[in-house]
Amino acid sequence: MSPRRPAASRRYLARSQAALRRVTAVMAAGEPPGKVFAAVTAETSALLGAGLVALTRYEGSGTDSVVVAQTGGHLAVGARLHLTGDDGIAARMWQSGRAERIDDCTGIAGATTTTGLGVRAVVAVPVTVDGSLWGALSMGSRTGPLPAGTEARLTRFAEIVGAAVVSAAARENFLALAAEQAALLRVAALVAHQAGETEIFEAVAEEAARLVQDEATTLVRYEGNRMFTVLATRNGPVPVGTRYTVPVDDGGTSNEMMRTLKPARLDHYDRFPDRSYYCRDLGVGSSVSVPIIVNGRLWGALGTVNEGRRLPTDTELRLGKFAELVASALANVEAHAELEHFAARQAALRRVAELVARGAALDEVFDAVATEASNILGEPAVDLFRYDGTHRTVVATCRSSVPVGFRTRAEGGSAGALGVGALVAVPIVVEGQLWGGVSTTTQGEPPPADAEDRLAELAEIAAAAIANAQNKEELRASRARVVATANEVRQRLQRDVHDGAQQRLVQTVLSLKLGLDAADRGEDTVELMREALQHAERATVELRDIVHGILPVALARGGLRAGIDSLVTAAAIPVDLDLSALPAGRLPSDVEVTAYFVVAEALTNVVKHAHATRARVTVAGEAGQLVVQITDDGVGGADPRAGSGLTGLSDRVDALDGTLTLSSAGGAGTTVRVVLPTPGTRPGGLR
Repeated sequence: MSPRRPAASRRYLARSQAALRRVTAVMAAGEPPGKVFAAVTAETSALLGAGLVALTRYEGSGTDSVVVAQTGGHLAVGARLHLTGDDGIAARMWQSGRAERIDDCTGIAGATTTTGLGVRAVVAVPVTVDGSLWGALSMGSRTGPLPAGTEARLTRFAEIVGAAVVSAAARENFLALAAEQAALLRVAALVAHQAGETEIFEAVAEEAARLVQDEATTLVRYEGNRMFTVLATRNGPVPVGTRYTVPVDDGGTSNEMMRTLKPARLDHYDRFPDRSYYCRDLGVGSSVSVPIIVNGRLWGALGTVNEGRRLPTDTELRLGKFAELVASALANVEAHAELEHFAARQAALRRVAELVARGAALDEVFDAVATEASNILGEPAVDLFRYDGTHRTVVATCRSSVPVGFRTRAEGGSAGALGVGALVAVPIVVEGQLWGGVSTTTQGEPPPADAEDRLAELAEIAAAAIANAQNKEELRASRARVVATANEVRQRLQRDVHDGAQQRLVQTVLSLKLGLDAADRGEDTVELMREALQHAERATVELRDIVHGILPVALARGGLRAGIDSLVTAAAIPVDLDLSALPAGRLPSDVEVTAYFVVAEALTNVVKHAHATRARVTVAGEAGQLVVQITDDGVGGADPRAGSGLTGLSDRVDALDGTLTLSSAGGAGTTVRVVLPTPGTRPGGLR
């Protein structure tokens, strides 16, 4: 059986239990931490009969101690005690982490605050929260050392303080989380309802500021080249619309955030006032900046600043959630805008393509290209122009101050002369040749980043339209030349027959009639018969020559090999002939005739124009094609436009889907190369 406690001890225990219950009741009632702390100091002072009781909280890694509750009036709530270089009770406890006692404060370094209040002795016990030193509960005496066991008695109340701090923190965290979620939901609702960017940005700045104790909060957009624009602010020092540039050597959070693309914090700007835009120009002492990343690139930032108070430790986390929400909204907006732009581009391309497909006039196509290009680029000025070697001429415009027909030198700087700030141009290439281009100009904001791609798509359609028009024109001209050539051939045949064989036959008939008359009169008719025979023979020769011009006998009877051999034999200059790779048997008749006349016309040109001493003819079959090449060592410089017969040959070759290539540099001779498709052959006879 344990010994019975003295009556005084029992009474103290009862009072102690009652005091602890009262403090616990205050805490259980959900009162704010300040009331719980005041109850602790009051109950401790009443229980222990001491008028000087204080509860302090450590801050700044033990460099400061802040009074959060007191009894006795010796310290003011909120008073900050600097512990650097101090050997007082608070500094000792921060070092040891356990209860400390000073029975005589006289002469102790850093204890001037205690002795100045008339306190001679002091005892303090630690307040621990989640295993870390949170603060201290201390008791002072103006008369002498405090009784033994004071530490144990204070520890019971310190444990209640620790529990109260944990409870209050949990409650504050819950309320903060609820407030945070509510704020995020309000902003998300604006995004979901497709509110304007300005409204969303203002809501982000306002809601974020509320969650960080209404500190100055600002949303900025990154413009590139270290420049930012203020889009929205709550209590911020910089007005909306302001643009500012962060120096490369700036010591603030913006520089660090741009470098790492991660949240940045600085609690003491005063450490380098000359290297901080915020500190030097705005008097800011503490800051947190959180990047807004959209599609992998820095879009902007959300930041908060104050004049020197340390921002809450969870500021980066809270601002980061709003930054993520802004980034998501912007990504959605960009994706939606991108989809709309893509649809608009496809619709524009389809409209222009439909014009081309139905054979619209080029002027109509050009106008449509300029108009559609301007529309899909945001309605800037657009010009479509054509090169002619040294100059460019505007052929269509939209929203442009340049008139249609405006002509300038190709290398000129007309854009700058017209006050243009930015220019994007893409070429229009038709069948491998530069035809012209399409360009857009702006005086303010630069064109979209993909302006070249958008213009290039329309330029391709314009090139197709131009190629179609050119092909149609070439076909029309070729047909006209074929008709004209046919008429010329008929007229030549008519003239040749009339002036030659026909006259000979008329003379033959006249001679025969005269011979008959002479025979009736009994006269000699031998000379008249001989004359008639001569005229008939000459008519036969001339008719044979005419027929040879239409389709040579050698070609008709012996094929391409015999026909070309006859041409080479009759040539007026030496000609080297290579038919070793010519396929055996006969080729399609149209191929043989075209190849024959290519060689005939080319050799005629060599004799008439080339002043050559020698020529070479090569005819070979290669993989379903017949290749004919005529080369001379003449003066070169052949021009199809000079009436050399090459235009007619080109028409013949085009009619068979072949190609004709002319190489005729001045002083280097001339080479005519023709490639004709040979869809099939057979051994004998023309097809």
